[in-house]
Amino acid sequence: MDAPLKHIVIDARSMFTSTGRYTRNLIEHLETLDQEHRYTIVLPRAHYDQWNPRSALFSKVATDTPYFSWREQTGFARELRNLQPDLVHFAMPQQPLYVGAPRVTTFHDMTLLKIRNHKKHWAVSLAKRAIGVAAFAAIAHRSRVNLVDSVYSGRDLIAYTRASASSVTLTYPAADSITEPPHPVPVPFERFVLYVGTQVPYKNLSRLISAVAALRAADASIGLVVAGKIDGDGALLAKNLDERSRAGVHFAGFVSDAELRWLYENAAVYAFPSFYEGFGLPGLEAMRHGCAVVSSNATCLPEVYGDAAVYFDPSRVSEIGAALSQVLADPEIAAGLRERGRRRAEMYSWRFMALRTLDSYRDALAR
Repeated sequence: MDAPLKHIVIDARSMFTSTGRYTRNLIEHLETLDQEHRYTIVLPRAHYDQWNPRSALFSKVATDTPYFSWREQTGFARELRNLQPDLVHFAMPQQPLYVGAPRVTTFHDMTLLKIRNHKKHWAVSLAKRAIGVAAFAAIAHRSRVNLVDSVYSGRDLIAYTRASASSVTLTYPAADSITEPPHPVPVPFERFVLYVGTQVPYKNLSRLISAVAALRAADASIGLVVAGKIDGDGALLAKNLDERSRAGVHFAGFVSDAELRWLYENAAVYAFPSFYEGFGLPGLEAMRHGCAVVSSNATCLPEVYGDAAVYFDPSRVSEIGAALSQVLADPEIAAGLRERGRRRAEMYSWRFMALRTLDSYRDALAR
């Protein structure tokens, strides 16, 4: 008689958040790759009808438990135990400390621990980060396998949690091609530098704006387009810009996938000035759509982008401007970056990420 299939539960509450692309791609590829386990996918009740399994080995359940809640440690833990899993994969480090089963955890980055929340009093922010370090360390030591998005993120995880290096497995994400036909976006510049993402301070958008403003002194046809929902930080940044800087930046706000594709395909250069990233997906997405990239040399970005970007020190406005000037002024440099960028983006695969994760499940179940 055949032994029953091992039961893996995936906490997919993150499927409909900013990291949801990772969770969704993982599950969708596991459905086609894995015939040796059965799966239960835990979804937020508010989005329960927005995902349905395609494989008979996959089922779904709903939960009302939000991240960072007391219920996460009590009621959600009971919900998971009642599913009687042989293994639980948490797609985020926010999770119950006790689940009564082996676990695998994905740590995308250490942003919660490294970046001060400037919206909170410094003492509150410091206390929350200290609690976060303790919680992350407890989770990392309880997990049989810790999945990370880059070598840099793995080193960060070990430095902050003292987790064993043997527990850390690298599973690079990938950049999707946008399949919708491109839809034009009104842009008030003849040529534009593109930035996509949030406007939190560590993304360093203020220095990028200053660098573009300086370039406009020699060529007023150039400007910066910022794509992405304008958050509180973005609104404050825009409000405090001087007249010279304001003339050189256009906040496009939220854009659809079709509009984002048009922006990637029509930008003169994509700029990623961030001080801290766990992987740097927007730059890779720009490469996939044939956009030349200039990037911060901080954290994981040189690891992920390789020779497909021009790098700069993100703390120096002059270096940001010099990197942009190289690409804007020299069509050969821009063409070389576009070609290398397409090749670089092809190196990353959601299918390979899922295969590496499946190997991690086997490893965790065998320990």
